[in-house]
Amino acid sequence: MSEQMGLQVPVAAASAEASYEITSRFDIGLLTFTLTRKDAETYLKNNPPRGTWRKPAAAAAHATPHDFAHFGLPEPETFKDGVRFGYVCPRSNAARATATPSGASEDPFGSSDAYDTTDERCVELFAHDYTPDRTRIYLRTHFDPGLDDLPTHSASPKK
Repeated sequence: MSEQMGLQVPVAAASAEASYEITSRFDIGLLTFTLTRKDAETYLKNNPPRGTWRKPAAAAAHATPHDFAHFGLPEPETFKDGVRFGYVCPRSNAARATATPSGASEDPFGSSDAYDTTDERCVELFAHDYTPDRTRIYLRTHFDPGLDDLPTHSASPKK
């Protein structure tokens, strides 16, 4: 799933789980793992959001309440403290890294709108500081059913 999302799971990650679910409107890819707080900050710095980090209540009210439940985890939108949210767009981040000397992006699909999340490669990222020294990363993305080159999947979530 990390390959499909375009985001790597760090070697230092623990408790990594992934799933792919077919729904009637779109398919959902999920990935979650934990990191030390220091490793999480490095991961988030290397995978910045479009725009700024936000609080989930203001960002993802559309989230399905059952997505992370089959991992035995609460939904990241339900946390009130220690959580931040943003759309991470790996293709756009790679384009920023390969910007020309003038600062112009070489990505022909790049967007100047920091809140434009129409890029199919954007992934919802939640970072929850659940203990003083651990952070859980939650990643969610949506795929058009039957149109994406994804692994074979069934009607129920797979780990």
